[in-house]
Amino acid sequence: MQLTSPAELATFAQGCQDQSTTAVAPSRLISIWEITQWILPMAPEHLRRVLAAEPHLPQGMTGTEGGTRWFTPADVATLRLHFATGRRQRRYLTNRPAGCQAAVIALAGPQGASGRSSSLIHLATAAALAGLRVLMIDADPAGRLAAAYGLPAEGAGVTALLGQTAAVQLRRLNEARLDRGEAPLAMAESLARALATPLPDLIRPTVWPGLDLLAAGPDLMQADLQILSWRAGLRGWQPWQALAAGLQTEGLRDRYDLILIDTGRGLGPLALAALNAAEILLAPIPLHTDPQHMAALNALGLGLTALGQAVADQQAEAAMTARALGQLLPEATLPWQRLLVLPVRATAATAAQAGGFAAKLGAALLPNPLPELAVLATGQMRNFYDLDYRDLGRQDYGPLRQACQDGWTGFASVLQQHWAAQGKLV
Repeated sequence: MQLTSPAELATFAQGCQDQSTTAVAPSRLISIWEITQWILPMAPEHLRRVLAAEPHLPQGMTGTEGGTRWFTPADVATLRLHFATGRRQRRYLTNRPAGCQAAVIALAGPQGASGRSSSLIHLATAAALAGLRVLMIDADPAGRLAAAYGLPAEGAGVTALLGQTAAVQLRRLNEARLDRGEAPLAMAESLARALATPLPDLIRPTVWPGLDLLAAGPDLMQADLQILSWRAGLRGWQPWQALAAGLQTEGLRDRYDLILIDTGRGLGPLALAALNAAEILLAPIPLHTDPQHMAALNALGLGLTALGQAVADQQAEAAMTARALGQLLPEATLPWQRLLVLPVRATAATAAQAGGFAAKLGAALLPNPLPELAVLATGQMRNFYDLDYRDLGRQDYGPLRQACQDGWTGFASVLQQHWAAQGKLV
């Protein structure tokens, strides 16, 4: 096909999109067995007694497997709130302590193909099932998160949040210029559009209560060029600090308990803005049963080396600007507080490799790896938590579900440590 104009290309592209529309993900039903085994730990008989005594609570739907009751994610959230008001509250609700803000965690892996998106999807869904309010921010131009939750990949996404910080700074600069009798600088249409975009309109709820997504629309593929063009006309704007500032000014760190940011390959302006916004970097590392496991460790090291150099260059530029203004910056430090490594794609055959990583990475390595999930690798499912255990059978599903729960438990302990440290600083 010969395409000779932008209009023809747009028409052709729209035809491709029309053939691959994203359907809204159905709300998966959850059995009493799964609820009492992993989500609200208790004896199944106790839950049944509570339901009988409290008819106002969701009663579930009866299935064909021995009369087992099945509940929607919204039902499970209602049950959690009920049990969280009792004397065993801590067991049924993961709390963000009063006075602490949402933990901001970015999935790091500049080398690519490390499992960032799949790890984020698992941890975000597990956190929502634990009762946390979670915001996922897709800063990966590949935009995998929307598809994983059956949501459309549309809107300006994170670029709107970055653009708003640049537009606000330009507006302040123009106000100062007008006060001095100088002509204002022109505001690019993209900045004006970002400034006029209400951020809540871009955030979409998923089928899991408490789990929201700021998706990556098609515009994100040009985000690096867009950011560079904004900075060319606004030298005082530092894009690597923009996302962190935007999360604060939009109140997202008070509205949510956990903010997880997915990043793409490389260390362009968008990736650096995402990584600099994080308090914790979480770097997935794939486990292998062959010598590739050493290649994965080497790739992680190369990626982190490049990231360290990029951060040093940013801070050198900031220091030069400060000196020009007669200011002194504090000694250079990393923008995040912790770096953690999460082993992923674990199987029974990778235990030795996991042990080798522990010897090399020490306390930076999270102890509980995420398992290899064949249904995800083959594309049969987009999210493990969408999987109905009847598709595998309890015998196969149970160990995988337990491994996922163990991975979440290790990550949840990091959150509690982070909030405890934050509380001491307040």
